[in-house]
Amino acid sequence: MDANRKCFNSYETATSDPIIVIEQFVSDVRSFSSQYGSEISISYTAHNICGKPSKYPAYGDFPQTFVMRTYGKWWEEAPSRRIPIMPQNNRHIKSQDYIDVLFEFKVIPLTVSIYETYHPGSVVRIWANDSKEKWCLLWEGTPEIRGHVPNIFAPSIKRINFHTNLLRLEFDHSHLDYYTEIDAVHMSGLMEPIRNCLNNLTNENNTEYVSNSQLENIQHISNVSSKINREGNNVEINKSNNGSFAALPPYWYKINASTLNILSFRCKYLQKLDLSWCGSFPSSISSQIFCEFIQKCGKSLTHIRLDCCQFVCNCSLETISNVCTNLVELTLQNCVELSERGFNHLASLKYLERLDLYRTVINATSLQEILKSSPHLKHINLGSCRSISCMDDIAQTLGTYNKELISIDFWKTYSLTPTGIKYLSECSLLEEIDIGWCLGVSIPGDCFLTLAMGCPRLRKLFMGTLRGINDRDLYPFVYNCPDLEQIDLLGNRGITSEVCIDILKCCKRLRFLDVSFCQQISDAEVREWRKIFPNVDIKRSFQSEPECSWCAFTNHY
Repeated sequence: MDANRKCFNSYETATSDPIIVIEQFVSDVRSFSSQYGSEISISYTAHNICGKPSKYPAYGDFPQTFVMRTYGKWWEEAPSRRIPIMPQNNRHIKSQDYIDVLFEFKVIPLTVSIYETYHPGSVVRIWANDSKEKWCLLWEGTPEIRGHVPNIFAPSIKRINFHTNLLRLEFDHSHLDYYTEIDAVHMSGLMEPIRNCLNNLTNENNTEYVSNSQLENIQHISNVSSKINREGNNVEINKSNNGSFAALPPYWYKINASTLNILSFRCKYLQKLDLSWCGSFPSSISSQIFCEFIQKCGKSLTHIRLDCCQFVCNCSLETISNVCTNLVELTLQNCVELSERGFNHLASLKYLERLDLYRTVINATSLQEILKSSPHLKHINLGSCRSISCMDDIAQTLGTYNKELISIDFWKTYSLTPTGIKYLSECSLLEEIDIGWCLGVSIPGDCFLTLAMGCPRLRKLFMGTLRGINDRDLYPFVYNCPDLEQIDLLGNRGITSEVCIDILKCCKRLRFLDVSFCQQISDAEVREWRKIFPNVDIKRSFQSEPECSWCAFTNHY
């Protein structure tokens, strides 16, 4: 057995056979909506959630953890923000990201413990899958601000009567001051011997119950697991009363082939469709069923959002392109089953204004044809598109054919160089650009001068970890882009406090500045700036290793 993931415990009881409880950490990640890390690195990636905690009980910004791409209100205020299709949904508990985690053994969950090592408090839902393509809500609650301390979040979860080894965690980090980081997820649960005792947990009203003696035994085991999880951390189990929230759950887990079939008779004039996160299993919504729905209801569609939909394939894009000829928005984040054959169909769409291809495997040839046929394109996301070997060619195409461009996300596309940056200066309406971690731009030359002069409307400028830039490269934006509101300079070792002070003084609309891990800027300087410029949210990340070794919980394994 792998001591990093599982441990069996046996509890003697007076009323039943020994109850076997298994304690285990995540063994694999099945799916996720976003990650700060890239496909060619292990830093900040979703798979860092596997195994036992590597940093807890340390608190701070650690690349060994799972980190999502956004936080706070900033991304919702940027020019690239998406307008909700149904704003009324945001009145209730919303979620922005998710991760599906697998465990080696199927159990009836007793506890779920989430190790948060930076800015805890973003978990809003925990789901369990029943192996029959259905999800059961174990816990739901509003996001919280828990302070600058490591935390084991272990809410009181709903008892269920089936075994599971697949959990989904949902996150809302819109309230957080910086990135949330998850180190590990632990689940304890009942093994097969308890099955006979709990073979009739549901009464005629579909309300779960067990006998008093069984409840006492299970509660005892749950308390033992909770005590283990809390040992040495003074963390209390958080209990949630779902109240009215239970009456209005999210919808992604309810959508299947039958749902689309029923809706197809009522959506003749449908204009906007968001199926993001739906079809967690390819068989729940097949590509054929989706295509049939589009053929019946897609003629009037102008907006289609299909982020993280496993059923989306090349045939899906062919159908969309043939039927939805007036489409202005198409989002395909994490649709990893698509290939060149499917993407080529999108070149027939003439009115696209927003195209989101985050973490897809689109190639340069297909993308260039799409861009050439989309003169009204305003927003494009190419973050982590690793199959484009020369992003400069894409930048040249954008600068030539997409003059109405407002936002472009090149985040972690390593083949972009200063040559490509110069091409983008032709997009004079540009308000947002993210070239964070575009390591080919680390020696920029005069490309930033060209960009700043050509794009004076810039409001958001993200250029984190461009290790070769210095103060000289930033001054063109100070002098030529008076509307700047958000600037990310994380990890830029060559810049000094001098240029930061000038940015704070000259950019009158500035509201966000990230100088985390900028080695020539001290914490004391950042504290002083926050006093002088209270209207600017100045971000400064840090790492804090624990003084002692692993807590007692680690030794338990």
